Amino acid sequence: MVGAALAGCASFKPVSPSTVDQSERPALAILLFGFDIEITKLSDVKTVQGTLTPEDESTQVAEALREIQHEARWLLLSRLATGQGFRIVPLEQTDTLAEELHLKPGELPNAEQLAEFHRRLGTDLVVAGSILDYGKVRWQWLVAGIFADISWETIALGVATSWNPAVVLGNVGYELLTSPPLWFGGGYLFGVAFRPVRVEARAFETIQGYPIWQSMDESAYVWRALKALPEAVREKKETQLEVNAAEIMESLADSLTEQELTISQLRGQP
Repeated sequence: MVGAALAGCASFKPVSPSTVDQSERPALAILLFGFDIEITKLSDVKTVQGTLTPEDESTQVAEALREIQHEARWLLLSRLATGQGFRIVPLEQTDTLAEELHLKPGELPNAEQLAEFHRRLGTDLVVAGSILDYGKVRWQWLVAGIFADISWETIALGVATSWNPAVVLGNVGYELLTSPPLWFGGGYLFGVAFRPVRVEARAFETIQGYPIWQSMDESAYVWRALKALPEAVREKKETQLEVNAAEIMESLADSLTEQELTISQLRGQP
């Protein structure tokens, strides 16, 4: 239900259709997204009722992560298809060849593997991506983000107040209180849930195997899209994460469509 709503009425912004001629639209294969962060607790990605045995939790975590991977790819595919800038290679064919080539989700294909996509499926572009953060955030990203946030505000306040220690230290304390849940920690601030999701994606041409596009996006809270969903659904952690992921996939798809890539460009033809 959430996926259907996000694909329809809860779209974040109108699609700008590609101007590439239909005969020049590249064939694009989308690999299954991988996880660049280890998630072992179901409560990191879903609202959990009751206590699970270690075996049940392990099974349900694996199932939840598979659903997230497939949903992320479906959202990207749907937005790209709406933009009409590419011919999408069927997912079944993509997955079958990826398995034969021993390409794991999130793994970047090498030149030989890309050449096989071109030879066997007529693919001009292959998109590979990784989910860097999903509810749970790696501590390196947390520390780096908080440090950067506090640093620039401290400098600005210091200059403006002649380095008044009360003002400077007060702001540091406030940032330590609010920044983790707001941008990095996936917690609550003033009763509002922030569920950070961060995704990186790359596109490779299949003739020489060169990367031709790369983008990373993040989202922590999308109130407008959540408000369009039933209250009982929007309060669930998995819904909040799905909405943030949907915003990211839409942004990534639009970024790739805006490149206005053509078959002639990718194959080095005049």
